[in-house]
Amino acid sequence: MKNTFIFFLCCILVKVAEGQTFTMGNKCYEQLKLAASLLAEKKHTEALEAYSTMEKNCKTKDAREQIQSGKAAALNGLGQYEDALVASDLALKASKNKSISAWFQKAMAFNALNRPQDASNCFSKLVALTEKNRDNKAKASNYALLANLHQQQLNNKDSAAFYLEKAKSLDPQNAQFYLLEGDWRVAEGNYDAAFEAYDKSVSMGKSDLDIYVTRMNARMKMVQEKYGTTNAQELRSKMTAEEKELICREVKAALDKGLREMKWDMFSSLVCK
Repeated sequence: MKNTFIFFLCCILVKVAEGQTFTMGNKCYEQLKLAASLLAEKKHTEALEAYSTMEKNCKTKDAREQIQSGKAAALNGLGQYEDALVASDLALKASKNKSISAWFQKAMAFNALNRPQDASNCFSKLVALTEKNRDNKAKASNYALLANLHQQQLNNKDSAAFYLEKAKSLDPQNAQFYLLEGDWRVAEGNYDAAFEAYDKSVSMGKSDLDIYVTRMNARMKMVQEKYGTTNAQELRSKMTAEEKELICREVKAALDKGLREMKWDMFSSLVCK
């Protein structure tokens, strides 16, 4: 599920304000994806190290902004809130105060330091920055990022749902928003709602390998949680015929799309044939 979080962290803020473009070399972009994946797994120490390593070689304005925003998120996760404020301010300096993520991380740090008015001021600037954007698709993506940050870091489901609906209303054909919603439902253990969202994403054109791997992992998580095991032999003996049909359908779809992992070939041979 972490791929959706990484997508929003790495790709959504390609344009956070009218006229601002995204410039970063391929090597730095790949390093950014790695660091973001560590954040998604809540490996905050490793993420902080990854972002700190990037500082030496990735010098463009956009790189500096995202490195410092990422560092702020990692530092907030580690409880180093004063340092998170410093990193947030560096990200804001690089972005000329236009970084959505930096304002959010700064608000998080102020909130943890029991400075509610400062936190509120940061959040007000963040929302105002989003509202000023004249590009509806970019604005929608920023709202989706806000939604995911509320869901992931604040565990505020009402606000997350509010911002995701705003994103959908501005860019109703964006299949990625439904993929994001599906991931939330999986995290909650609501698999029926998750697959409604995933199905919607597919019906809107999301048909790459990533969506099928996501669906496959969600079905696997569902049965692993139900039966309390990750062992394929045990799952084969415990799953109902309907559950086998559901998971094998997703495994086959991922394999047909090009997934090349031995463990899934083995699972398919053991359970699905």
